[in-house]
Amino acid sequence: MASILPPDLIKRGWQTLHDNVEGLVPGNGSLTPRFILVGEAPGETEVTTHKPFTGRAGVELDKSLSALGVTREEVFITSAYRSRPFRIVTKTAKRTGQTYQKKDNRPPTQHELISQAFLIDYELAHLPTDLILTIGNVGLKRLLGPKYRVGDVHGQFFSGPIRCYDYQQQKFVPTKRHYRVMPTFHPAAVFYNRKIESDLTRDLAKFKQQLQSEGQ
Repeated sequence: MASILPPDLIKRGWQTLHDNVEGLVPGNGSLTPRFILVGEAPGETEVTTHKPFTGRAGVELDKSLSALGVTREEVFITSAYRSRPFRIVTKTAKRTGQTYQKKDNRPPTQHELISQAFLIDYELAHLPTDLILTIGNVGLKRLLGPKYRVGDVHGQFFSGPIRCYDYQQQKFVPTKRHYRVMPTFHPAAVFYNRKIESDLTRDLAKFKQQLQSEGQ
């Protein structure tokens, strides 16, 4: 299990942090993976362990990987944004009624995604596989574009270039390399919406068929 990012890019990634962002979690896994899994961003646990999907969502992810017949050691896990974006919210303690402040996860902004685009662009360009599973909307939109929604296109395969960011042109451009991308729901989404559980199961079964058809 390793990161493919060179030290200078990791250092550059740390330099993108600002007040409402913390930590930096490089992608991690096999450097000859059966496929690449692209999520949204690290959470509270991940920025402590410095490994992707080690929080509560990681338990659900492991179930999904098991359904695919693979282990973490056989895939490469990364995310559209590599730091934890958060907002400060005020909560009320149930027992005491006292209010307190805590950090809540939030989706990364477009500006944040662009600021760290070079990290995932490097990983996807240098890993040998072209097969990608995106989980959730953020990873999907980062690779295929803002018009895509996981609720509309989950379980479908898209073949062709994906988006990478050109800092000279200051815009996303298509990659020269072609990839095969299948979007599905974030495993943790079943915590909040049990209705998508059957969709997720069918999506994973379809992705598993693809792996098996390639003799992987």
